[in-house]
Amino acid sequence: MLAWDGAGACLAVEESGRWLRTVPDESRQLCSPSAGGTAAPGRQAEFGDLIQRLAFTAAGLDTNGIIERLDACLLTDAEPAAGKERWASAPDAFEDLLEPVVRPD
Repeated sequence: MLAWDGAGACLAVEESGRWLRTVPDESRQLCSPSAGGTAAPGRQAEFGDLIQRLAFTAAGLDTNGIIERLDACLLTDAEPAAGKERWASAPDAFEDLLEPVVRPD
């Protein structure tokens, strides 16, 4: 899991722990309920806690511009229909920034 933290000209990208779905079943009971998990309301069973959260703060923030740019990043219906194999074989855009990322099976 990655954490991006930026303010002004400063940017930090770092590892911030494990996705709950990667924790062995027998250990999940030890996790805090606030960690969410695969059974949390509104979560899709297939993806569990694999989510993104973004927060933007700035004076004079162009909210509509940010929404337009983020909407342009959304997948088309055809892209996820291509299957997990397509996405699993995509190059890792963070390879040069971090230690190797372990992907859940």
